[in-house]
Amino acid sequence: MIKLAPLSFGLLTLIGTANAETQPAIDSKILLQTSSSWDGTPYTAYPAGQPELTIRKVTMAPNSSFDWHKHTMPAAGYVVSGELIVEAREGGKTVTLSAGEVLPEMNNIVHRGSSGDRPTELIVFYAGTPGMPISIDAAM
Repeated sequence: MIKLAPLSFGLLTLIGTANAETQPAIDSKILLQTSSSWDGTPYTAYPAGQPELTIRKVTMAPNSSFDWHKHTMPAAGYVVSGELIVEAREGGKTVTLSAGEVLPEMNNIVHRGSSGDRPTELIVFYAGTPGMPISIDAAM
């Protein structure tokens, strides 16, 4: 039995080392890199002035919608859970995203987002300037 101990220890060490090598300590992926919104509209220049970054967590009840609005700054959203349906008011283009997907927001185009049949959680990143509104209401 004593002779098996070094062999067992060696096998456990190899298994542990192999497992550590297959799972990196840090995994980094670019989720979005684009110069246009989800509908293909190119982004214009960034707003002039001191940059101000805003990150917003949004929780939506099932089957709910934002009011029609537009953004005048670059923005992107990440769907944490649920489903997000984004619709452009003019032309009616839509895109549907599920958990783990990223959306480059429309810039200066009136749109709205709606949730599906489950609660939806989003993280939205905005790149503006101090005092600049994150969104502008565009009610009909």
